[in-house]
Order: sequence, then structure tokens, then C-alpha cells
Amino acid sequence: MCANESIEHEKKGFMKLDLYKRIIDEICNYANDIYLHHRGEPLLHPDLFEMIKYAKQKGLLTKLHTNATLLTEERSCELLESGLDFVSFSFDGYDKETYEKVRVAANFDETLGNIVGFLRLKQNFGKSKPRTILQFLDIPGVEIDNAVKEKFRDRFRSLPLDEIRVIPAHNWAGNIELDQKTPGLSDQSRSCTFPWYSLTIFWDGTVAPCPQDFMGEIELGNTRTNSLREIWNNEKMIDLRQKMVGGKCKDLRPCNTCDRLMRETVFGSMIPKQNFLTFLYENVLGYRSKKHLKS
Repeated sequence: MCANESIEHEKKGFMKLDLYKRIIDEICNYANDIYLHHRGEPLLHPDLFEMIKYAKQKGLLTKLHTNATLLTEERSCELLESGLDFVSFSFDGYDKETYEKVRVAANFDETLGNIVGFLRLKQNFGKSKPRTILQFLDIPGVEIDNAVKEKFRDRFRSLPLDEIRVIPAHNWAGNIELDQKTPGLSDQSRSCTFPWYSLTIFWDGTVAPCPQDFMGEIELGNTRTNSLREIWNNEKMIDLRQKMVGGKCKDLRPCNTCDRLMRETVFGSMIPKQNFLTFLYENVLGYRSKKHLKS
């Protein structure tokens, strides 16, 4: 379900702290929030907690998505003290058999214990933040009895878990084969919202238009040589937006194999129906007034 294993080892790495701080310094007057994860497990990064604190000092909302296998008590305390605004735990299995089949080499009881331990610390410390989500992928072909689901949820009844969220599996812009039929791209296929409100920056400074472009096939620029303001409205970005609104994505890789463009939307917008409430909460209700880059 993850394309990470397809990335060559030499193309993986940790973002250097000085590059990260330079990016934060540039975007802090324009951006609303920052997701400190992509293509890897964020708790592996040696400077993660300093990165969270630095972004918070600059007025950004900070968000994190982790599989929680490395969430020790010490790291839980550091997350709670860092000022993190949002954390989502990826836990893809309501029982031991399902979880360990999906999360190869992970241990159901240990990882679940890590998450419960985090929530108890959050409760004991009297922390309202971070907003905490437990997230499951709706994996095609995996059926779980409702009684098993309820038994699992019962573990969190008295704990400060804000939401249990089930999201549909997606194909990482065609880099993952799903056991379900995805309709082909047509002239009536929807546009994508990403080019108007976000950018994805890889560990080496390479900028892509969205997290679905897992392999960075659309390289918009690099933060080591270009400012994000320049990249946000450069020719590549303008061309991408024009193709999106003009329905001309059939020859645009990897957009032409991305299942986001085939999903049902709401109110005639470009926002997929299944992501609307998440989009609304995280990008509208959580919005704070700032200057914004014009596009």
C-alpha cells in the first residue's frame, strides 16, 4: 500500500535542519500549516522536535502523521511538549492478524500500547493539543466484523482521542496497484485542488505540486536554488494549473494515473467528496488570517 519501497536507497534521506529553517523563514508569513511528513516515518528524523518548535515559533500550525511504531514514552513526552497541533496515527488493522499482515515486522500490541500510552500522557498532562486522530485505510478486500471494530474502539472510550477516521485507499498517482477498478481519466474528470493551496518539498529541497506525486515526476524547482515564491508562480506551476482547469491532463504524468481526478466531488468544486470534511476542518476552520501568495 506504500510506494516507499520502490524508492532507491540513495534517493532517501533526512532534510538538513538549516535548509528546513530557511524554508520556514520564507513561508511563515504566507503559509497556514506545515505537514512534517512525507515518504517516510517522521519519528526517525533526529531533529523532528526542534523542527516542530521552530515552526511553532514562526506562527505555523504543525501536523504529523506517524505509524507510531517508534513512539516511546520519551518521544510521546517530547511531542506533547513541542506544541504540535495535530497528530494522526496510521494503524491499519482492528486486530492482530490484519494489522501485522499490513504492517510487516510491526507488533500489534506494542504499537497499540504506544498510542494508548501517548493518550494517557496527554490526559495526565491536561493537554488539549495535539488534536489526535487514529486513522485506518479502507483496504480493498479486507473485511472486518463490526464486533471486532467495536471491541477495538472500546479501548479508547476514556482516552482523549478526538477521532477515529477511515479513509479510502488511494493509488499514489498510479504507483500502487489497488485491488479495485479505477475509472480511466476522461475529459470530464475533475481537477485537483493541490496546485492552488499547497506544495510538497522532499528532503533534498526538490519541490513537487502534491504529495500524491510520490516519485517527484513533476519537479517544479528546488528550494536550494529557488525561492518558494518564485516556484509558486513559475511557468511550470502556471502551466499545471491551466491544464487542470482546462481538463488537459491526459498526457500529464503522474496526474493521468491518479485516482484523485476520478473521485466524486462536492458542490461542483474540485474537492473530492470523501475528503471534504477533512479539507474543511484542516484548511478552512483551522485557518488563521495571513498574507497569502497570489496565484
